[in-house]
Amino acid sequence: MAMKKVLKSIIDIFKWFEWIFVIGSLITLVTLSIIYKSPILEIISVIFGLLSAVLNCKRKKYAFFIYAIYVILYGAFAFTQAQYGEGILNTCINLPIYLFTIYKYYIKDHIKKKKENSGEVKEKSSNFKIGTLTKKMIIIIAIIIPLVTGLYGYILSLINSNYPYVNALATSFALVAVFLTSMGVTWQWLFWTFYSSTNAVLWSLNFANSNEGLLYIVLSCIYVTINTYSLITWIKEKKLQENKQLQSTTKSSNENQ
Repeated sequence: MAMKKVLKSIIDIFKWFEWIFVIGSLITLVTLSIIYKSPILEIISVIFGLLSAVLNCKRKKYAFFIYAIYVILYGAFAFTQAQYGEGILNTCINLPIYLFTIYKYYIKDHIKKKKENSGEVKEKSSNFKIGTLTKKMIIIIAIIIPLVTGLYGYILSLINSNYPYVNALATSFALVAVFLTSMGVTWQWLFWTFYSSTNAVLWSLNFANSNEGLLYIVLSCIYVTINTYSLITWIKEKKLQENKQLQSTTKSSNENQ
C-alpha cells in the first residue's frame, strides 16, 4: 500500500505529455552519449541537469538537492574542457546558493514553523510558493549583467579560458537565473533561456574545435523548451496564487468586521 502511494506520487508529478518529453529527452541524451562515447562524468551530469530543471518547473523543494549534485558534476566537467568560467560559476557560486536554498526550505522553515506551532510541526508541502520580483532585484540584475560580463570576461582571458567573454555573458545570465531561482521568482525562466541559448553557442564553439560537449549542446536546446514552458506555466500559477491570497485576505477581513 505504501509502495503504491509512493509510485502514485511520482507519477502524479508530471502530466502525460510532460512524461513523454522527459523520457524522450533522457533517451535522446543517453543515446547520443553512447554513439559519441561521451565521458561518464558528462553523461551523469546532463541527466542530473535535466531532472533538476523539470523538478524545479514543478516547484518541488527537493529539486535543489538534484541541482546541487548537478553543479558539482557539471563544474568538474567544465574544468576538464578549459571552460573555467562555467567551472568556477557552478562549484564556487551556484553550489553555495543551492545549499543555502536547501537550508532555507528544510531547516530554517522547519524551525520557524515549529516555533509558530508551539513545538508541533505540521506536515509540510513538497512544493514551494512562487516569489515576487521586486524593484531591488531589478536593480541588482541591471548591475550584475554588464559588470560580470566585462570584468569576469577580462579575468577569464588572462587565464586562457576558451571564449572568455561569451563564457562571462553566460555566467552573468546564470548568476541572475540562480539568484531568482533561490527566491522562487517566475522570471528566472527568462534568464535560464538566455543562459541556455548562450551556453549552446559556447559549447558549439567548443565542439567545433575539440568534438567535446555535444551533449551540452543538445541539453541546452532541451532547456530552452523547458524554460519557455515553465515561464508560461509559472505566470499562470502566479496569478492563481495571487487570486487565492486575495480571496483569503478578503475572507479574513469580512470575518473580523
